[in-house]
Amino acid sequence: MTAVGVIMTGMGDDGAEGLGAIKAAGGMTVAQSEDTCVVSGMPRAAIVKGYANKIVSLDALSSFLVSHCGGERSEREKSDKQEKNQRTPVSS
Repeated sequence: MTAVGVIMTGMGDDGAEGLGAIKAAGGMTVAQSEDTCVVSGMPRAAIVKGYANKIVSLDALSSFLVSHCGGERSEREKSDKQEKNQRTPVSS
């Protein structure tokens, strides 16, 4: 699986440099949109330096990560999950 880096609200640029390293290694990088940050210094630094492949609002971040990073499950993982769900009793 490809590495994924997400930079969210914060100050400074140390996180931005880390995001840059992930991007340089071929990973997917995401910055929280400045308009949804409490403190936008770190995401802004990543965006300005070109380290963010995508800029996503806080509200959309979880959906974005699930859809782009959820990955395809192997047939064995799907089978194991189905089997577990069939064995797990449901409480009422």
